[in-house]
Amino acid sequence: MKIEIVFPGKIKNDFILVGFQEYLKRLNRFAKISVVDFDQSHSKDPKICVEEESKKLVKYLCGRKFTLLDVDGIEINTHEFSSFIKREIEKSEIIFVVGGTYGVSEEVKQLANFRLSLSPMTFTHSMTLLLLVEQIYRAMKIISGQPYDH
Repeated sequence: MKIEIVFPGKIKNDFILVGFQEYLKRLNRFAKISVVDFDQSHSKDPKICVEEESKKLVKYLCGRKFTLLDVDGIEINTHEFSSFIKREIEKSEIIFVVGGTYGVSEEVKQLANFRLSLSPMTFTHSMTLLLLVEQIYRAMKIISGQPYDH
């Protein structure tokens, strides 16, 4: 099983980084997880940031299927998410894309095979990464028939 997580920037808060690394370590027994981060735009203009980061995403993804984490995406519960992962892993790798501070372009949204919302609330992209890996971990526990915390 291969899962890739793609995002712009670095995790800047130590408490989030520690949690993110802990879940990546836990996930190693279930799947090969790769993390691809690229430079954030340094523009002060949000539109330019979105444009620059989205161009990098489109170039990197180069026609591959991906799931975009998007506040306007579809909300699903943990069991539905585990079914989604199981279904997608059987087809091929899973790529999750988390947008930058100002989100992604309409082009990236249109190219996504699935747009997933973790919540109707807005989170920093670093916090979104932590929530995503925690939910992937729960899903993998469910798929493997192991107990997980409620």
